[in-house]
Amino acid sequence: MKTSESISEIAKALNEVRKNIKQPEKSANNPFFKSKYVMLEGVVDAIDKALPKGFTYTQEVTSDGNQISVSTILLHESGQYIQFDPLNVPVTKNDAQAFGSAETYARRYTLSAVFGVTSDVDDDGNSATKSAPKEAPHKRRGAPKKSSKPMASQEDKDTLKDKIAALSKEMAMEPKPLTVASMKNAKVTSWKEMTKDDLNAMDHELTTELMEFRQNQKKQEDKTAEAGDDFLDNLEL
Repeated sequence: MKTSESISEIAKALNEVRKNIKQPEKSANNPFFKSKYVMLEGVVDAIDKALPKGFTYTQEVTSDGNQISVSTILLHESGQYIQFDPLNVPVTKNDAQAFGSAETYARRYTLSAVFGVTSDVDDDGNSATKSAPKEAPHKRRGAPKKSSKPMASQEDKDTLKDKIAALSKEMAMEPKPLTVASMKNAKVTSWKEMTKDDLNAMDHELTTELMEFRQNQKKQEDKTAEAGDDFLDNLEL
């Protein structure tokens, strides 16, 4: 992350954004996990409406091979700035649509992280319970309450398992520690009783872990390359 010598005005402006921002409602379907999420337009609209005077942002998009990189830069009229490290997103197919999808995801993901944008909890479960019959008067007390939120299907869980296996292989670690860590960070207490919201939270944590791993790996590669260049320079001397 790069910043101006002082970021006091930007800090104040960000505080105003957090006070004024209204969290957008999920409006787009995610067929992969059969859930909803906020589209890029919704994230941008929520942020733009909350920006104080003299404070704005821009995003820099670059590509390198089958990878899209998006860096978010905060700008203040005082001249202060913050440039966040780029988020690198792999592109699965070598075509314009795949690159466009990766760019949209990276822009939405980084903007949400920088400005603290989240989405409203899906209300499908709550709406369903409104028309449910009332509890029988002689129902035994102490019976465990069932979650009103939609539950994750076995197919959803199997898909998540496949993703964990792929990520653990890339990160050179066992699947179990990665699963435990992502469940803990996503505050998921039970794999068996996992809801769709739990599933989405775990998917988010796994994606974050992968992005951080790749960024750290890239930094390490850059340091190694820089050390090699310094060594060659010393040899020339």
